[in-house]
Amino acid sequence: MSTITCASKQVIELYTDLALNPHKDFGWEKGIENARSHGYKEEWIEQLPAPLWDYCAAVGNPFSLGEFPVGSTVLDLGCGAGVDLCVAALLVGEGGKAIGVDITPMMIETAQRYAKQSGLQNVQVVEANLESLPFENESMDIVISNGAINLTSSKEKVFSEVFRVLVPDGKLYFADMIDISDAMCATSCCSQPSSGDWANCVEGTLSKESLIGMMSEVGFVNVECTGINHYTTAPTTAGATFRATKGDGKVRQRHWENVYTTKDVSKVGWYQEAPSTSLSLLQKIGSTQKNRFIDVGCGASMLVDGLIDLGYQNITLLDISPSALEIVKKRLGVNADLPVYRAEDVCTFSSETLFDVWHDRAAFHFLQKEEEQQAYLKALHQALSPNGHAIIGTFAVDGPDSCSSLPVRQYNEERMKKLVKDHFDVIDVTEEIHITPSGSEQHYCYFVLKPI
Repeated sequence: MSTITCASKQVIELYTDLALNPHKDFGWEKGIENARSHGYKEEWIEQLPAPLWDYCAAVGNPFSLGEFPVGSTVLDLGCGAGVDLCVAALLVGEGGKAIGVDITPMMIETAQRYAKQSGLQNVQVVEANLESLPFENESMDIVISNGAINLTSSKEKVFSEVFRVLVPDGKLYFADMIDISDAMCATSCCSQPSSGDWANCVEGTLSKESLIGMMSEVGFVNVECTGINHYTTAPTTAGATFRATKGDGKVRQRHWENVYTTKDVSKVGWYQEAPSTSLSLLQKIGSTQKNRFIDVGCGASMLVDGLIDLGYQNITLLDISPSALEIVKKRLGVNADLPVYRAEDVCTFSSETLFDVWHDRAAFHFLQKEEEQQAYLKALHQALSPNGHAIIGTFAVDGPDSCSSLPVRQYNEERMKKLVKDHFDVIDVTEEIHITPSGSEQHYCYFVLKPI
């Protein structure tokens, strides 16, 4: 059984027990006094059924982190018996909506029962995994959670899903358990607990710095830990509250703008003075000067210089960084007006022109999320002529797992075929050992694709 399945099973078993036995001592604080200790208002306590508060295992108070405007749609991750879900429903009013998500069927039944007893008509409860939310993009105004994100095996996926479903400038307010152990401590008292403590908010905890880093990586801005409180489940854990705002989604663009405005492009690891593999593959597929050519994620690559020398006239350069394209323009000098320059994210790229050759030496492997990979392949499928070829270079399975401080996906023939099988055939695989400007080796794989 996989780690994620084991973790989920533990969570479901424990919280089924809590749903059936709210007065049982589970070794951590819960109940109405726990709610009061976190600053839950007496008016909320009075408006909701008294037995509901027996389930309150809040590790903090997400409602202290910002406004909940009337009419808003709020999503509660790991809603449990529905304490925060019902409070959110009170705050947003009849014109708003409070939606709860949980993986424990017994908790979902409990939340539905108490929402009904509370007379709340604006509550919906859904059984789902927090790492794959069944909601449309930009459909939530606010996302809250209380002690649930630490129970998931992939916090990165959870934050990515939260970012996806939030409206622009939407808010994330949550309380969770964090790891407060000294990272340098090697004594038994500070060692990582066994996996048996996952469901008790111990095994899955991360440091506040790690959580902030994950949220920032996804694209959240104004990310902060607003405080650490008294709640604990072990000597190495504490409750903490966090808030963040959905940014403009341009984290990737800002990263590459920083690279191309602060670094010498002839010294970066991916620099090639002579893109020999790309040029040989063009010859191999029978490309001619009449072909409509696009270089995706071109950066400041020297490939365009080689294409112009060969007599190519219809060249498009696509990169997310405008500064990278400016470097190319200045270098090309009198030929600067020959290419068409597109400063865009390939995942949202569209073109009225159908290209005979789609070339990408090292952009695709930066796409970590499945939805990004599928968006790229959709753009490729729509932009490539029926008889065209795509040349996609990535790090090989024995190549680096990061580049420019960003994680990458490594590919071999099997992985690429599995990913593109619905629309493309992989007709050629070429390996390359790239020598970086510093003299180290990087293993690449180039894949030649043809539309099916």
